[in-house]
Amino acid sequence: MRFQAQTFQQRERSILDAALHLFHQQPWDRLTIAEMAAHAGIGKGTLYKHFASKEALFAQLVLEFSRKNLDGLTLLAAAVPRAQRLHKVIRQTFEVLLADPVMTQLWLHCDRPDFRQRLAEETRQQFVQIDQFNQQVFIGLLNDFLHPLALAEEQLICLLWSLEASVLGVMARIASGSFAFCEAPFQVEDYLDRISDFIIAGLQGQAASFFATSNLDKA
Repeated sequence: MRFQAQTFQQRERSILDAALHLFHQQPWDRLTIAEMAAHAGIGKGTLYKHFASKEALFAQLVLEFSRKNLDGLTLLAAAVPRAQRLHKVIRQTFEVLLADPVMTQLWLHCDRPDFRQRLAEETRQQFVQIDQFNQQVFIGLLNDFLHPLALAEEQLICLLWSLEASVLGVMARIASGSFAFCEAPFQVEDYLDRISDFIIAGLQGQAASFFATSNLDKA
């Protein structure tokens, strides 16, 4: 790698690391490009050579966060028995999000269609690729979970929608920090355990319903 290219990559990494540090110190949505540049020890103009806007910087952080977590979840799934993979991955997903509420907030922000529409085409395509990989991973986990029951692709997609909606609900609660929603003694870990169990039970029930309906249609 040429020295200039290496220097450019190193400076970009420093910018991202500096921004992430600031995001954990104060509200990320109120920070300015000038503040992020100053924290990275560079000028605004230099930062703009790497990121055209705050949104472009947000997107890069979320893309990295998503790739890292998907890789980690894939490794986790490969290390446990087939029937347990989906439950383990769901529960670990919640643990990762709970460990970093700031990145959870940023992920939800970057998941909005209006946000993505404002990004450069190359960056939008990176999000499309991440979404496709995410769907591929979880379709595989659903197939492992349901084995030997075999469902049609459109039925698996419906199950994926249900799973996604449940995960997004937990993400929203983690992002807002609002776990004090009941008067009874409450432990976040217990809540996440119960939600994970609930999701698995719901997927089992919906899959069984799909299978029964398919058999009736064939009769």
